[in-house]
Amino acid sequence: MIRFLWAMRPYFRQVAGELLVGSVAGILMNTLVVLPAILLGRAIDAALAAGRGEAAAGAVGWAALAFVGGTLLTEGPRVFKRWFLITANARMRANLRADLLRGVLAWPMERLHQTAIGDLMARIVGDVETWGLGVRRFVIELWDTMLFTLSFVVAMLWVDAGLTLAVLSTTPLAMGLAYASGRWVRGRTTRARQANAAYTAALQEQLTGVRVLRLFGRAESAIAQIARLSRRQASANIASERLRVGLQPFYIILVTLGVIVLIWQGGERVLSGALTVGGFVAYLELYGRAVNRGFREVPRVINQVQASAAAYARLLSLLSPPLTMAGEPRFASFRPGHIVGLNGARDGATATGAAGPVAISLQHVSFRYPGAARLALDDLSLEVPAGALVAVTGPVGSGKSALARALLGVYPLEAGRILFDGRDPAIGYLPQEPFLFSGTVRENVLFGTGPADGVEQATTIAALQDDLRAFPSGLDTPIGEMGIRVSGGQRQRIALARAVAGFAPHRPGLLALDDPFSAVDVSVEAQMVANLQEAFGPLASPQQRATIVLCSHRLAAFPLADLVVVLEQGRIVERGTHAQLMAAGGLYARIFAAQRRVMSGPPITVGGGVEA
Repeated sequence: MIRFLWAMRPYFRQVAGELLVGSVAGILMNTLVVLPAILLGRAIDAALAAGRGEAAAGAVGWAALAFVGGTLLTEGPRVFKRWFLITANARMRANLRADLLRGVLAWPMERLHQTAIGDLMARIVGDVETWGLGVRRFVIELWDTMLFTLSFVVAMLWVDAGLTLAVLSTTPLAMGLAYASGRWVRGRTTRARQANAAYTAALQEQLTGVRVLRLFGRAESAIAQIARLSRRQASANIASERLRVGLQPFYIILVTLGVIVLIWQGGERVLSGALTVGGFVAYLELYGRAVNRGFREVPRVINQVQASAAAYARLLSLLSPPLTMAGEPRFASFRPGHIVGLNGARDGATATGAAGPVAISLQHVSFRYPGAARLALDDLSLEVPAGALVAVTGPVGSGKSALARALLGVYPLEAGRILFDGRDPAIGYLPQEPFLFSGTVRENVLFGTGPADGVEQATTIAALQDDLRAFPSGLDTPIGEMGIRVSGGQRQRIALARAVAGFAPHRPGLLALDDPFSAVDVSVEAQMVANLQEAFGPLASPQQRATIVLCSHRLAAFPLADLVVVLEQGRIVERGTHAQLMAAGGLYARIFAAQRRVMSGPPITVGGGVEA
């Protein structure tokens, strides 16, 4: 437990200002908290003395006012303590979740493919809540319970040291039991969090595929699976709660055994005159509050922190190093709403890459998807001049998508290397299955980067203008989760606009487009190709041009390409210009001729150029 709290230092530093204010208020409150009990005892003694004629009636009034004043003095600091410590805990949870997301985003793609999204959600949401509860209990109870209890113990020692040592003799046994039960608490907490992760992962998968389940009539089987995992989760949570509740009677018995000693020894002291009636009442009040709020609570805090440590252990594999406060505004740690890293000072870390088109050299590249039996690219070598349009095609499974993903560098190569003429280019990528986020068209295109005016140009290049005019709110039209409210072709073109605008105000030096026309008709395809050529091709200024690698099974744009590459089983089987490959009469010529017969569309022209 000590090691766990020591590891939390970076998160405590991020909210150090709030912790300081809340702690000072907590110290003040829990130092003054003994006043009501002491002043109550004095008021009783004053009333008894007045009844015997040994004190004036005014003394009773002053004693009563002192009691009321002492009570009020404890309440003001309580408000400040609660506010600052609770908001500090909320900020710590937010900072931890940000570090978890940063860590997951930095994972290699292979690890992402092997981890269920639902499991990550369960950890980032549920485990962080468990962690936050333990940290909050520790931070708040450090003053509300531990200092509170210490204040009462000091006051009890001041009233009667011998009696205090006697009535508290069983308390160390309760604390020892709480610490010793940590192994059970950690084990059951871990099993409960694992069961929750399995349930969340299955639920997320079933909800994502709910349309498929209904279409194939598999709703009942999905419900049965969720019910089974829900029962397992409930059993694990009940086992964890049963342990927590089951330990409480032992803590209470051990702590409250002191009541017997208190009545026995305290009564003798009153009878012998060593302790006044008021003193005994004050002592009884001190002891009662120490037991009810202090000694019973400390073991629970210990167990909660142990559960928090178990949840944190499940988060360690996801975490990126916590951010420091360097570069944050002054007094940021005092601000209840401040999250580290969101003040804009770190925005410069967003990569924009070098401007202008980039030359690419693929040298004996072999690439395999994680866990795949065979290579997706096999000893592939290719030189792509800067600013060229390279069109790649081939049969299904030939390696087109693998080539686009290899260029991105998110997967490690099995062999060979890819060089970008000594630069780190900004790469715009349109995947074969584009993913959109819930939100508006504008938010998806800008993706949180770039100036707002860049979205107009990007949507024009993606041939979205006519669609946007038909949308109820244009660029600000919500598209739903994963773009469910727009068509497949619109999703594809929104993703293309995002690939173009993602590095605004700069242009991407390389555009890797994986099957960008699969969901659009021939006329829209012609417009998209013309727009891409006009924006990034020979007619654009040198700084605005880009190298384009177009991987597609639709070949209408291929006559415009500077180089056509044909893949089969991860190897290049043909390369050359469109005219050269048509003259050769090989695989490309056969595919192109077949598509021209099936798909009749308008010719593609660029700036009054030649028919494609």
